[in-house]
Amino acid sequence: MALIEVRTTATGTEAADVLFVTNQQSIPSRLVQHLEEKGYVWAKVAVSVFTGLIDELRSTGTVVIDTTEIEEPQRNGFLQALRKLEQYHIAAIFLNNEIDFPFAEYKLATMLQSASLEEIVGRIETNVAYHKNLSLARIAPAADTAETLPPDTIEQLKMAGEVQRSFLPRRLPNSDLLRWSVMFRPADWVSGDIYDIARLDEQHIGFYIADAVGHSLPAALLTMFLKHAIILRETRGKEYRIFAPTDVIREANDRMAAQELKGCLFATCCYGLLNFRTMQLTFARAGHPYPILIRPGQAPIQLESRGGLLGVFGQADFQQRSMQLASGDRLLFYSDGCESLIGGCNEDGHFEFSDQFMAIADLDVEEMIERLDHLAAGRNIPHSERDDMTAIGLQIL
Repeated sequence: MALIEVRTTATGTEAADVLFVTNQQSIPSRLVQHLEEKGYVWAKVAVSVFTGLIDELRSTGTVVIDTTEIEEPQRNGFLQALRKLEQYHIAAIFLNNEIDFPFAEYKLATMLQSASLEEIVGRIETNVAYHKNLSLARIAPAADTAETLPPDTIEQLKMAGEVQRSFLPRRLPNSDLLRWSVMFRPADWVSGDIYDIARLDEQHIGFYIADAVGHSLPAALLTMFLKHAIILRETRGKEYRIFAPTDVIREANDRMAAQELKGCLFATCCYGLLNFRTMQLTFARAGHPYPILIRPGQAPIQLESRGGLLGVFGQADFQQRSMQLASGDRLLFYSDGCESLIGGCNEDGHFEFSDQFMAIADLDVEEMIERLDHLAAGRNIPHSERDDMTAIGLQIL
């Protein structure tokens, strides 16, 4: 076995909870400290030998891959290796998408293009917990549901999709001050994404996108839980209280963690609270893609804040940020299924918006979302590579 380094008492990668695929000489010390505090066995292998180890990794909890070090001739071998890992129900974490992997076809894959150490740790915790709770003998290899499910089951899934859509807002709170637009494009009959935009009182609107980790029916069921776990305001008699974004995220996180959901289901979320009298925006996020702010005459920017996945740890910490919006500003919240259209990391590891997104970024919000939806619809990709795609656009008039 071409094992480069092992910490703890492991004698090989077969027993590793976390396998790092990288040519770097060391793993960040803070990450190592966390893994060892949790009692995880971890290992590190070189990029060049990873594909030869696949059959020895059946008990590995998760694989973390730095794709900046994968050369184009190695690409096909990596794709074949990842498909085999899927049969073992081992999740992979891509630290970027340097050579344009079709990672969406790998159902347990996660792309972290601009993530903090806390978010990487959260994903590792998620994947390891998920793998440990699976009974591999009972789970058949993944297949295309459109080809394998009986007609009556497909019809029930279609009905479930209609029920799910009924939980989405029927009207957007447009006014002479604000213009909203939404894209909701499930990968299948049901979606692992859910969103809401709600007027909370005479001067506040709350809005969010939540994305269940995973695919198909389990993820869709989790969105129904999230719909009730994400509480924006509380009313008692004639009094009410609007919750701050960090309170909303913390409460949803604690509710998920307390449920100890079977199958180790987790989610990402980004929640914004807008005072539309003052145009003050406050937001918090949990492992979700960073919101994008587009100002007239300026390049789009990501609004960064810290926060790990929902449901991994109770009493987790989330960062809240505030900013002043002005006339002409546009704001975009989106789920990770849209990342392939919006941008990715460059050679230096910095996020860079795609040419196709930059071509629509200066449009009014309704046309921008319409063009984004058109780009999503125009992608010619296999069913297995599709992911749920949701976006909320806001423009200050």
